[in-house]
Formats: sequence, C-alpha cells, structure tokens
Amino acid sequence: MSINILQIAPQVPYPLNHGGRISIHGITKGINEKSHQINLVSYTNNSDNTLAEHYLKDICKPHFLKVDTSNKVNSAIRNLNSNIPYNISKFITNELEVFLKDFLKKHHFDIIHIDYLHMGWTVELLKSLSNVPIVLRQHDLHFRLMQRFYENENNPLIRYFAYLQYKKFLTYEPNLCEKFDSCVMITETDEKELLSLNSKIKTKVISIGVEEKLLEMPIKPKVPYSMFHLGPLDWLPNKDGLEWFLTNVFPSVISRIPEAKLYVYSTGSDKLKIDKSLRDNVILKGYVNDIWEEVKDKELLVVPLRIGSGIRVKIIEMLAAGKLIITTHVGKEGIAAIDGQHLLVADHASEFADKIISFFKNEYDKEILVKNGRELIRNKYTWSRIAEEFERVYLNLISKNITNYNI
Repeated sequence: MSINILQIAPQVPYPLNHGGRISIHGITKGINEKSHQINLVSYTNNSDNTLAEHYLKDICKPHFLKVDTSNKVNSAIRNLNSNIPYNISKFITNELEVFLKDFLKKHHFDIIHIDYLHMGWTVELLKSLSNVPIVLRQHDLHFRLMQRFYENENNPLIRYFAYLQYKKFLTYEPNLCEKFDSCVMITETDEKELLSLNSKIKTKVISIGVEEKLLEMPIKPKVPYSMFHLGPLDWLPNKDGLEWFLTNVFPSVISRIPEAKLYVYSTGSDKLKIDKSLRDNVILKGYVNDIWEEVKDKELLVVPLRIGSGIRVKIIEMLAAGKLIITTHVGKEGIAAIDGQHLLVADHASEFADKIISFFKNEYDKEILVKNGRELIRNKYTWSRIAEEFERVYLNLISKNITNYNI
C-alpha cells in the first residue's frame, strides 16, 4: 500500500547542517524510499528557496511559508501573560492556518505527520478539516530542556523567565500530546517522563538514524592532540556547553598538553568570548560546506552538553563515521552507548579533562572504540530501520481509522 502523507515541519530540512534538519530529512527520505508520497509544508526565513526546493523535490513535494520565528524581546515580555510557552507561540501563524484550510480542500491524505511540538498547535484545526490519523514526532521534551536551561543559567532575569516557561511547558506539552493519535518519542526516557505527566498519551518510541554510507567512511590519519566541536551556537545548549568547556575544562587540558587544539565548526563562533590564554589553542572555523572533509583528520569530537533532551544526531553520525567522542550523560541521552566501550562520558569538569588527557596518552583502545561505535549504529540507528518503524505506525493507524470509519 502506498501511503499519501502530509508532513508539517517548523523548518526546511535543507541544508543538512544541524540535527533538527537532519532528523526531519531522514524521516522524509526514508519514507519516500519505501514508495510513499509526501507533501512537506514548512516554515522558512529565506526569500529564495530555489536550492532547497531543488534538493527536496526528489523525496517530497515541498511547500514553503515565509514566516519569521526569531526571538523578539517585546514578544517575549507580552508572552508572560499567556498560557502558551513563548517558544511555541512564535510558530502559531495565520499563514499556516489559511494554507491548510485551502490545501486540505484540494488534497486528500491517508495520514498527517507533524514534526516538533512547535507545530502541534495545528492538531485541532486539522481534525476539523480531515478525519485521518495525526502523528506527532516528538524530537525532544521541551519541559525537560527548559528545566535544564534554567537550572544552569546564571543571569537571574533569564533564569526566572526560563523557569516560568518551564512551568508553562509542564502543562502545555502533555495536554497537547494527548490530542494526537500517536506521539512518537525519540527515547524511552522521554516517553517515561511524558507519560508521568499524562498517562493518557498514546506513545511509541522510534529513535533517529544515520545514512548508511557513513558506516563505510574510511578512517584517516589524525592530527595529534586535535579536538573539534560541532553545532550552531545560536542553539542555546550548544553555546552553553562550549562556553562551559572553554572556561572549566580546556584550560586544564592545555596546561598538561600545550599542543592541544580545539577546532570550532559552528555558526556564531565569531561571537565567542575566548580568554587570551586560550586563543592560540582555539581555531574558529565557523560554517564549512564539507564538514566531513574538515574533520577527517581530527582525533576527538567534544560534545559538552549540559542542557538538552532527545538524541544528538551529531553523535550517532560521528559514531557511524568512525569518530571518537567525549560527551556528558545529557549528550549521550537516548543512545545505547556505554562509557569506555563506544565513547567517553564525563559530567564534571575535572573528570572531563582527565578523560581527554587519558585519551591523548593512548590509555583507551581507540580501534576498539571505533569498531564498537560503528557496530552499535549499524545494528540500531540506520534510517532504513527507522523508516520501517514509522511505516508500521502509519499503516496500523490507517487500518484502525478505516475500521472505525466503516463501523
């Protein structure tokens, strides 16, 4: 059976330069490769989407709505009187409502797939326009992400605002998720925490995946004592983690290994405040077109996340590509990787620095770490496996819907 799917996303899954886009794209491409048809509706900040449309047209029929979802201080202040969290309110737009009303008059779908809680507000509108099942893909837990944010924030005003947002999400997120025919979580931890707030939510756990070609990427000789950081710094968890690493970990590393270098491949890296004692050891590369070419000779990926939820796409991608990684328990959350077996894990600054030093002193078997990491990804985290699981969810819901509709 070929399924006709309407997919709604908060961003265009192109270019594939951060985890959210990669995760949306992986689902779309994987489902399309199973001969299902997808219309993808997404917000964009760009006035020219020619490249994105050209890239996506082979896996879906894309529809772009020009919507500004950037943060604005005045809007955030006005949001204090709303029950809807600010990070959600930015995505509630008349443009999408008008589009969907017109689009669903002209097209029939078998199922509707919504990416991210940000677009979940459409569920009641969609139910009024169509009688097909609606699936929410929960890429992370917003109440947990916001809780970790305020707990790690030092600015008292920002901390208080974040705390208020966390309290809003505690009510808003579980109540909205209950309205979907299936809420597809990314980890069992996220599922358990969400159900603890509302046991009526119909959940399913499906992880994220990687392109299988990464598993065949050759291993190249490495620049000694080289580390690298990935991820846009306009995403707060990345910025927070990197600043923590530069302040609390990296000075200890270079005091013992002065040759150590950190390469930062991150948009927004030009705004980083780097202590003058570290400047010779930090190389700001910014955004690069071919990240794989850049990091092929780097030894250790540093993912010092303290805030977050869901799964870090960059970790499973880099494990698949045979890269060695050090992260926190927040960073590896949802990934069935074991400290010392697939990657390295540390939460406290001194432990983080000590493990990096031990790594560079060859106290870990790097070949075994690479082998184990790739084996883990091959067995659990390829997009073809993930697409099969989504397909089963879709077909099950469609079958139940047909049965109920015929009764």
